[in-house]
Order: sequence, then C-alpha cells, then structure tokens
Amino acid sequence: MKCKILSISHKPADWEKKALVFYCKQIPGNIKLSFVEVKPTASKAASRELILQNESLEIINHIDPDSYVVLWDRKGDLISSKALATLFQEKIDLACNITMIIGGSYGAAPSLLQKSDLILSASALTFPHRLFKILLIEQIFRASTINRNHPYHK
Repeated sequence: MKCKILSISHKPADWEKKALVFYCKQIPGNIKLSFVEVKPTASKAASRELILQNESLEIINHIDPDSYVVLWDRKGDLISSKALATLFQEKIDLACNITMIIGGSYGAAPSLLQKSDLILSASALTFPHRLFKILLIEQIFRASTINRNHPYHK
C-alpha cells in the first residue's frame, strides 16, 4: 500500500528529518510512504478565505485519484491508535492507497473537505504542523505494530 502524506509546510528542518527518518525506517515494507510539502500561501494582502482556497487547490492537485483521502483537521472525529490500525489493515486488505492530508494553519477549504473520504482529529490539542507530521508517522508505525501483534503498542 502506498501512503502519501500531504502537508502545508516548508521543507523539513534537520531535527524534523531525523525524526521522520527514524520512524520511516521502522515501518514495514508493505507500507510505502511518500511526502509532499505544499508551500504555505505567504501573502499579507490575501484574505483567510483566499489562502484556504489556494492551499486546498494545491493539495487537491497532489491527491492520487485512486486513493482513500484522510484529512487531519481539528474539527474531525477523534480516532484511537487501534482504530487507525484497523483502518490501515482494511486499506491494505483492499489494496487501496491512502493519502493523508495535514491542513494549513487556517484549516481546510470546503472543496478539500468534500474531496476527503474521512476527516479525523488526533487530539483536542493544537500541534505545530512539523510536530504533527512526526506524530502521524509514529502513529502509522504504531498501527503497523498493532496489526502485527508486536509488543511496541502495549
């Protein structure tokens, strides 16, 4: 299964790369991860709505047409690690690819919400995008350990 992580962010900093590499090395070979960073709209003159629209359109351009689209948004449904593992196993069993989207600081435009098959939230807390990407990769690794009955997830 291919799992693409799309995020509104700048290129990863060194500390971020190290953390991502650390978890990516541990993810089993049946999950092929890829990352796409969409540069945030940086215009002081642009309205919130215009920024949302521009960022969402750019993200939509990177979504593979045959993938199951999961949008991570603070307004989404909360999900547990075990439920995420079940979702991954279902998609692996169906030979379905997943695109996971980490929205921008203003959230997601209605067009992106409509394009998503599932809208999730990891927590009621707010995380920096760079940190959330690492948390998401760790949760993908955790899901793989749950599905393999590995003792990492206790």
